[in-house]
Amino acid sequence: MPAHQKTCLALGFGLAVLAAGAVRAQEAFPSKPIEVVTHAGVGGGTDITARMMMVQAPAALKTELVVANKTGGSGSASFGYAVSRPKDGHTIMLITQTHLLTLLQGKGGAVKVGDLVGIARATEDPQVLMVGANSPYKTAQDFIAAAKTKSLKFGTTQIGSVDHIAVVGFAEKAGLWKPIVVPFRGGGDIVVNLVGGNLDGALLNYAEAESQIKANEVRALIVFAKNKMDSLPQTPTAAEIGIPAVYSTTRGFAVLKGTPEDRIKVLEEGLVKSMQGKIYQDYLKSSGQSAGSVVGRADWQAEIDEFLKTGDAALVSLGIKK
Repeated sequence: MPAHQKTCLALGFGLAVLAAGAVRAQEAFPSKPIEVVTHAGVGGGTDITARMMMVQAPAALKTELVVANKTGGSGSASFGYAVSRPKDGHTIMLITQTHLLTLLQGKGGAVKVGDLVGIARATEDPQVLMVGANSPYKTAQDFIAAAKTKSLKFGTTQIGSVDHIAVVGFAEKAGLWKPIVVPFRGGGDIVVNLVGGNLDGALLNYAEAESQIKANEVRALIVFAKNKMDSLPQTPTAAEIGIPAVYSTTRGFAVLKGTPEDRIKVLEEGLVKSMQGKIYQDYLKSSGQSAGSVVGRADWQAEIDEFLKTGDAALVSLGIKK
């Protein structure tokens, strides 16, 4: 090949590389609002977590964030929505153990076990046994004594959910009659039915019923955490009344496999920074959680992987999965 042709080819290749780089440089991320997809209804604990994170996130990520509430199917509806969106980092999910249990049961639709990429953990939120203010059960001892003589009605978010597993575990550890489980679409609906006297009890996160607790419409009886909650100083832990049980709702952000690695890094840095801000930290403190709830991608992904390993056993023990 003549020298001048080689020179032209080299020049052309160089220009192509520069052009590709220029296009890449123009693909700023994020370039539009980021959707935060949650399976919870408005007012549920996961919905509240998303909205509290979003207060300071626009400054950290340099774009607006909007919540997309896709309820139903223990997370399957939110999976269905997320998988329909481009894997460009502009759609993130706020997931809980419920999503992982849904995947383990093969109910995630096009999303399978191993398709989730963790970004950052947001909460480790203790579950609390709550009753309506008009309930005859004034103390933990009252509730347990009654539940040892008859089956009580518990509200949960879907059959096979984390709180369903916790309710059954609580009953087993405390020697209660088999609970009657009534599934609802979200924590907000459960609180309404507690206040209305349609349920005997429920295991909820503090934030889900904070307003009702402060208004004396809901009463907290047992905290399922290692330590007492600052927001419920008079409420005993399960261990304090002789029940060896700790249950929490873990929430964290994730994207689907296939999202560009550099964009995942941007999301991780932005989300962690926003959740380390004062507003989110005050939210954690007020809901009885520690600053240690917030961790980055490596720790959160390890926790996801570990739960996927142990979740099968829980589903089998409930007879939900063979």
